[in-house]
Amino acid sequence: MLATATALAAAPAVAYADSGPVAPVVVAPANVDPVTGVPVTGAQTTGAPVTGAPASGAPITGGIPLINTSEKIGPGIDLQHVKALDQKGWYDAQFLNVDLSKRAVGTDLLTSGPVASGGPLSVAANKAGAVAGVNGEFFDIGASNAALGGEVQNGQLVKSADISGRQHVGVSKDGIAQLVDLTVNANANFAGADHKVLSLNAANGGGVPADGLIAFTPAWGDYSRNGGLTGVPNDQIAEVLVKNGSVVSVTPNGPAGSGTIADDSFVLVGRGASATALRTLQPGDPVKLDYDLADNAAKTMKFALGHGGTIVSGGKVVSGLDTSIAPRTALGFKNGGKTLVLATWDGPGGTGKGGVGIDKEARDLAAMGVETAVNLDGGGSSTMVARALGEDAATVRNVPSDGHERNDPNGVGVFVAKGDGKLDQLLVKPAPGAASADGGVKVFAGLHRALVAEGVDDHQTPVTVDPKSVRWSANGASVKGGTLTAPIKAHGTLTVNAHVGGEHAQEKVSVLGTVDSVEMSSQRLSIPDATPDNVVSVSVTGRDAQGYTAPIDPQDLSLDYDHSVVDIKSVDGKLKITPLTDAGTILTVSVGGKSVQLPITVGVQTKTVYDFDDDVLARWRNNSTAATTFSQDPDGLRIDFNAMRNVGITAMSATGRIQVPGQPLRLRVRIKSSISVPNGLTYISYVDADGKSGGVYGTGLTASDNWQNASFTLPASTKFPIAISGFQGINTSVAQQKAGMFVLDRVEADIPTSIDLPAQPDLQPDPLVSDDGSLLQGHDTWKFATLSDVQFTADNPALTQVATAAIQRIRKTDPDLIVLNGDITDRGLSQDLSLARKVLTDAGCDLVPVGQEPAANSTPDPKAGSVPCYYVPGNHESYGLNNVQSDLSNFTKEFGQPYRTFDHKGTRFILLASSLGSLRQTAWDQLPMLQQALADAKKDRSVGNVMVFAHHPVDDPAETKSSQLGDRDEVALIEHMLTDFRDSTGKGAAMAGSHAQIANVHRLEGVPYTVLPSSGKDPYGTPDRGGFTGWVDWSVDADRSANQQWLEADVRAFAQSITLNTPASVEAGKTAALSGSIVQPQGVGTGTRVVPLRYPMSVHWSGSSNLAIGSGKHAIDQARDKGKVAILDPQTRTLTALRSGSVTVSVTNDSMRAYTDDSSLAPITTSKTIEVLPAA
Repeated sequence: MLATATALAAAPAVAYADSGPVAPVVVAPANVDPVTGVPVTGAQTTGAPVTGAPASGAPITGGIPLINTSEKIGPGIDLQHVKALDQKGWYDAQFLNVDLSKRAVGTDLLTSGPVASGGPLSVAANKAGAVAGVNGEFFDIGASNAALGGEVQNGQLVKSADISGRQHVGVSKDGIAQLVDLTVNANANFAGADHKVLSLNAANGGGVPADGLIAFTPAWGDYSRNGGLTGVPNDQIAEVLVKNGSVVSVTPNGPAGSGTIADDSFVLVGRGASATALRTLQPGDPVKLDYDLADNAAKTMKFALGHGGTIVSGGKVVSGLDTSIAPRTALGFKNGGKTLVLATWDGPGGTGKGGVGIDKEARDLAAMGVETAVNLDGGGSSTMVARALGEDAATVRNVPSDGHERNDPNGVGVFVAKGDGKLDQLLVKPAPGAASADGGVKVFAGLHRALVAEGVDDHQTPVTVDPKSVRWSANGASVKGGTLTAPIKAHGTLTVNAHVGGEHAQEKVSVLGTVDSVEMSSQRLSIPDATPDNVVSVSVTGRDAQGYTAPIDPQDLSLDYDHSVVDIKSVDGKLKITPLTDAGTILTVSVGGKSVQLPITVGVQTKTVYDFDDDVLARWRNNSTAATTFSQDPDGLRIDFNAMRNVGITAMSATGRIQVPGQPLRLRVRIKSSISVPNGLTYISYVDADGKSGGVYGTGLTASDNWQNASFTLPASTKFPIAISGFQGINTSVAQQKAGMFVLDRVEADIPTSIDLPAQPDLQPDPLVSDDGSLLQGHDTWKFATLSDVQFTADNPALTQVATAAIQRIRKTDPDLIVLNGDITDRGLSQDLSLARKVLTDAGCDLVPVGQEPAANSTPDPKAGSVPCYYVPGNHESYGLNNVQSDLSNFTKEFGQPYRTFDHKGTRFILLASSLGSLRQTAWDQLPMLQQALADAKKDRSVGNVMVFAHHPVDDPAETKSSQLGDRDEVALIEHMLTDFRDSTGKGAAMAGSHAQIANVHRLEGVPYTVLPSSGKDPYGTPDRGGFTGWVDWSVDADRSANQQWLEADVRAFAQSITLNTPASVEAGKTAALSGSIVQPQGVGTGTRVVPLRYPMSVHWSGSSNLAIGSGKHAIDQARDKGKVAILDPQTRTLTALRSGSVTVSVTNDSMRAYTDDSSLAPITTSKTIEVLPAA
């Protein structure tokens, strides 16, 4: 199959790969110190940046950038990296700008060796000593791998284009990039006559014409020379081998041969009349082959190669270009050919799932001032390599969509001549494994960060720097051998200096707070067997109290594990784990009083846990959106179905569940499927060892007659053993839903060596959540409320009572506004949304239309009978019949534009619609709105902080991660924008989501992200980890900065009863632990869910007048001075007895009853009396 051009709309299609990994996320370094909030210059060295430094301004390519960096590669050589989101999706572009006028800079063709071969571009570049390069010409993919066009390398003609012809481009020996005519005049003289040779070392996938003659030299390689003669009768083909100008052998019939051609030899292959002429030759006969470039300009080229068409001409985009999305590569030039531009464009997910159209490729280059540009091979071939300053090897900079480098035949290489070999510039970089995720250099207070010194000469080529020759120093800290020790009280930035002779460089290191939590790159490690090849490396990352992250140097770690099971060593900033024997151990990693555990097992077996060969019709029943047909198939259980959203099965009874032994890592369902199921939308449900139902999403399915596997990775926190209760294939896109069939054959499990898994650690309270329900109070504080996931419909309106009672209760707390954060209804039909308007309005919601928001400093009148409400749509507001996702047209008709921004008392609210699981796919215009709203808020002195809402959270607290924004690059963009806002202004930023229905707060790079509890629908999470119903009361202090407590949440859980556990008595001077739980209602009826009285619920403690409530030694001293009998610490839930007497301790929660009048809103309260006895 030929790799052919797609540059023009009429050109044939490229052979592209069809899948690939998602590109990794790299965020440009923040420019404000995370501790002090003071602007800093960021992590950088003197002189040219050695890694991608933030580029100034918006990317010329358009879109909203996640990455926009520029990196110096060599003299006059810069690599710009832009990853951005526009209306069509993501693109990830690399632009290499090369000043060809620099004397040290050169270019040439990169190849893997023989013409008929291919190899990774990085290998070719490093073998040739290139500092950078891109892949080149389209090629004979899947066959000879030969490029379709001609090749000139180092000024020498290597091959001609295929007979069908090709356009070419290159750079002349005097450094001018240009289009070039690479026509070859070739002639073979034998038997006293000249014979025209049609091609030299060409694959000719389009065929050799009748009577044609072609030639091959040693440059071709050992691949078959018959490719252009496929289908031609053998008696029409002849081949002659010539050595030193004389015939060695004549092969009178085809096919043409293969094998290496000696250096002093060539081969002629003829068809028809040419074959007849070759047959007249005898061994020893003289034969001469002459070839040369026809065009004089072509003879001046340093290198040249074919291309797929001109896409920019005279600085203008050529019309009629292909608009289909795929990874792309291009070559362009400007400044009269003195500046070369090499570029690649990726997209997440590989070919067909990302990249750009050739029209955008051309627009980007034209916007950069490129005068002429051509399209090179794209798809899985698109590759950019570059060598960082001071490094010895070029590495791949983009993400090839095949998931690895393709074996390309050629590429364009950029070279820098070696300089004087003397140290001209010193570079300071983080040691391997020491750079933060954003490319910067950060260290936790009290810990270490390893740096290295490298150098370049006067041509910016690497020179060796003896580590012993480097003199290190730092202001206010110690540096030994390049390892910085950050003082425990350090904050802001530390400048690390390195000196070698007269050369000096420095690196600014951001000092974070002390380590607040520790994470590992794996949550569970299962190594197949104890062989040296199965070495695994894991990294350890810390997080401070504000959520800023950095890698932790292994020298700061304390490790505890069974040394007979694994050996662990520090290598390049990571822990290198070598298995020693089939067994298990728990690795405990500790630093700064914080720890994390990693279960490690060695030895894995794959077992079939169930074959669908029993009485499947009696064991399984339908669990689909609509009726399906079950039948016994020779291979298992067959399901025939019409087009629908969910297709699946569930066990008839508990005894029919599939019992899975051990602690499996993965499950696989072997299945035939006549329909496609998107990745992440196959689903297995199971019951765990505690009897709790759970489930996990798995890999997708393709429409095929062949067997395939849907694979499911079980969460590390799973309670084993489990019993599988069902399977489903899901497609939420109506357009993609089709009738078809499944055949289920068997279920397999990858079962490792068993180990006692560590208990799941308790949730770590975040100070955003008030532990006792008390909120920020001050001159400039104000309150708002949030409610979500009630989920009623016109057909099933029972949960409207929850909405009514909740809003009535919220109004009693006098909020300035309520944010209804999605899934208020369970469906988006017009009758459901009309009902929502009536229910919400009757309960006291003034549903504010977009553009009619109250004045920014207004306070609603508590006696007005209503409060401003802002409705953010969820996924269910977009659902139609049978919960099939549609769009927000009905919502928009009822409530108006589904996204907006407005200001209230110093807070900028940004409400986003995520109903389709992606902000871009739901409504693109809201993303530029978000970008502009943040940009304006940076400059607006009246805005003190920003609150962002979307129904889908950026991160699902559950390990299944099934209820979050699906585009993780989009999530990274939102997180980057909010962190950038916080760090560049010192103003607070926060975001709240719902959907996952697990009350939760996590902080990332200075920004708290909250998941709101469900208000009506049964929550997804377990009750002890945020799986409860309720609402959230918020308080804002617009005068406080991001480093202060500017936002606080009272997470209020609904209760029908409360149990409070206290001792009957406590001795003065002693402490006692208090505990308890609530039972939650089901809607407004009786429920059974038991929720402990602890975080993330705000527990509303109160008591008698002689009971103090507070935390810390100062609170205890104050209570003692005031003569209190005892003090209750709401953070630790402990009672400290101070003097004899008795105290009453009370807990109060909101009720949830059908609303009749204010009396129905009465809360639930439970009290206990505790006697404080004299000290013994």
